[in-house]
Amino acid sequence: MIALIILLSLVLLCVLICLVKLDFSAVYSENLTLKLKVLFLKFTLLPREDKKDKKKKPKKDKAKKKKTDDEKKDDDSYVKKLSDKKGVEGIVSMLVDLSKLAASTLKSLVSHTVINKFDIKLTVVGEDAADTALKYGKICSVFYPAVTIVCETAKCKDYSLDVTPDFSDEAKACVSADLRFHIRAFYVLKYGLKALVKLVIIRYKR
Repeated sequence: MIALIILLSLVLLCVLICLVKLDFSAVYSENLTLKLKVLFLKFTLLPREDKKDKKKKPKKDKAKKKKTDDEKKDDDSYVKKLSDKKGVEGIVSMLVDLSKLAASTLKSLVSHTVINKFDIKLTVVGEDAADTALKYGKICSVFYPAVTIVCETAKCKDYSLDVTPDFSDEAKACVSADLRFHIRAFYVLKYGLKALVKLVIIRYKR
């Protein structure tokens, strides 16, 4: 009976964790600030705070360097084995599989993401008026469709995109962005595990 209660408690805890909402806020002006809020807990993901008054320990650094070298050898040996087995075609094939995996996983995550605020402003400046107009056209032709795809794939509640050319002599190019979005932890775990399984399959089928 006690074991059943513990099991049910663990299942309930897992369900509650999966239902937790991960709130992200990304603000860019001169630097990127990325924050995460989970329930009442807040974390600053970017920029990372540098640890001050950190004493250097040569022995540990040496050990760490040795470990890094060993890991590098392992990675090199894996790439070498892959190269010896299937040559350049094998490596290219692996990279294609990885890119497809990243794209599908990212698309799945975005489709379950709710965008509460999407506000981006760009000021386009070139070397002269003609160059400014040319850059403005190129940016609009790429940026607007890309943002539209993201907002249509996700559940976007508030959307604002402003790209403006500045032809004045003292103009400066600038970018500002304010994004607020959230996703359930369940989807992060679900697609994260699926991507991990596929990654293992990709590695060991070579």
